[in-house]
Amino acid sequence: MDKPRSLLSLVLVSLALSISSGESAEIHVEGQGGKLAKNVCYFSNWATYREGIGKYTVDDIPVDKCTHIIYSFIGVSNVTWEALVLDPELDVDQKNFDKFVSLKSKNPKVKAMVAVGGWGEGGKKYSQMVAVPQKRASFIVSVVRLLQKYKFDGLDLDWEYPGASDRGGSYSDKNNFLDFVRELRTTFHKVNKAWEITMAVPLAKFRLNEGYHVPELCKLMNAVHVMAYDLRGNWVGYADVHTPLYKRPFDQYGYEMLNVNDGSTLWQDMGCSPDKLVIGMAFYGRSYILGDPANTKPGAYIVKYENGGDPGEYTKARGFMSYYEICLRLKSGNWTRKYDEVGKVPYMFYGKNWIGYEDADSLKIKMDWIKQKGFAGAMNWAIDMDDFRGVCGTRDVLIDVLWNSMQSYVVPKVTAKPDNRPEWQLPPPSSENPNINLGQISTTTTTWSSGTTDPSSGPVTTWRPPRPTSNQPPSSTTTATPTTTTDVPETTTTAVTEYSSTSEDYFSSSSSTTTEDPTSVDCSKQDFHPHPTDCSKYYWCVFGKPYEHACPGGTEWNQEGRYCGWPTDPNNKCASRDFDDSNAI
Repeated sequence: MDKPRSLLSLVLVSLALSISSGESAEIHVEGQGGKLAKNVCYFSNWATYREGIGKYTVDDIPVDKCTHIIYSFIGVSNVTWEALVLDPELDVDQKNFDKFVSLKSKNPKVKAMVAVGGWGEGGKKYSQMVAVPQKRASFIVSVVRLLQKYKFDGLDLDWEYPGASDRGGSYSDKNNFLDFVRELRTTFHKVNKAWEITMAVPLAKFRLNEGYHVPELCKLMNAVHVMAYDLRGNWVGYADVHTPLYKRPFDQYGYEMLNVNDGSTLWQDMGCSPDKLVIGMAFYGRSYILGDPANTKPGAYIVKYENGGDPGEYTKARGFMSYYEICLRLKSGNWTRKYDEVGKVPYMFYGKNWIGYEDADSLKIKMDWIKQKGFAGAMNWAIDMDDFRGVCGTRDVLIDVLWNSMQSYVVPKVTAKPDNRPEWQLPPPSSENPNINLGQISTTTTTWSSGTTDPSSGPVTTWRPPRPTSNQPPSSTTTATPTTTTDVPETTTTAVTEYSSTSEDYFSSSSSTTTEDPTSVDCSKQDFHPHPTDCSKYYWCVFGKPYEHACPGGTEWNQEGRYCGWPTDPNNKCASRDFDDSNAI
């Protein structure tokens, strides 16, 4: 047999073995090389509930300065394992989803996506979901329905973080998350190839090692959003800016490489193409209470038990402040502004308060750095914390820096590098999930109007939370009695009927009241507290004041998970009165 025929035979045999073993071909999504850069704008829907000049609605989004807008957040139901609408009154009843997607009429080129996860959702549900093929199938099919119904252009994955045991994750998350993303991409490829998948990721090396098969995930993504912020905070025990661009002389131990440059480059070094990496910019600062007001340099001792600096008037969270709240303080003339010459970031102080943040000048330096590195663009967390009203001067001053720098920047093309990982580092091969049954779901662009119920759309799982008031969205899971089945025959989970706006839910006066004994609940340390005698109730602190809430549908409060769950839940400690009030949010 001649050599060419021999090679052909080997290829055919290899292909036959692959098919017979159930492996499916990987789908590789091209990067941004040779195209204009991305400028991604995250919108946090709870900004709608801020008071005064802090109130931010969909109409405030400067859609003409974004290539992508991302609605944050939806969640995952731990009853049906479907996509969970966390604030159905706002998102569905008040048609915020529809209004958000309708922004495309102002900028037809913009991609309107929805994000699932976020810090407040925790990681346990996500770990449980990706671990079981039937649960993955239930979630993926529900996402398809949601994207079709509301005409979103894709899904942003914001699970914080796969493999993180401190967030409810497990060792198996790394492989399971990759399986989930493979199945999600394959399904999108079948239903609507134009749908995008992105993921928001950390840049600490131990997080990458715990939960991410970097080369494989990056090939499946349209973009990887590097969360290059919150690299410091009250938890480190000293005052510092949370977004240093470079390593400083005093950075040591676990923080030596925890900076924007080294962390972002780590993703590239571990096998992610630079033309997939979109680098996150913070439109907020981290604040501290100084131990000695005379010591104001980065690294200064802080009063850690204060849980951060004084809260802002509008974001109302300790240790955290939006840019427009920061610039108003600078404008008062009382604060002293300084600059970290090595980290390339500003900080300021007044009395015992110290804030590290970003401004237009520091962001311009980061934009130039992005172009120098050949990365795919910039994203911000979050657009609602810019000076969107111009209270300090120029309106939308921060997003202007990003947009002006990215709108004409063409991302360099990248030459693929060989994968030199040893065999033991490679993930298991991909395989088809037979549980994903698309049923009668359309594989073309849907034509019915948003908000109507199409026969193939199925129910949308929703939960009625109390109105969010801080810088984080509510953390929740579905708790109502299941009533209808999903379109995934292989699963045993069921969908949850949406509460009507007239039903007795979390917004009714009977289920949300101020506790009679405010001194029994300490709102200075955490937001959620168990009820001392009633398993079906809990307290949520809003603006430092405890409010009593009742779990619906015969469920009980789970303090460890911060959700209302079934009494049979093995993680439910309430039944034995084993209350745990020690874990801060």
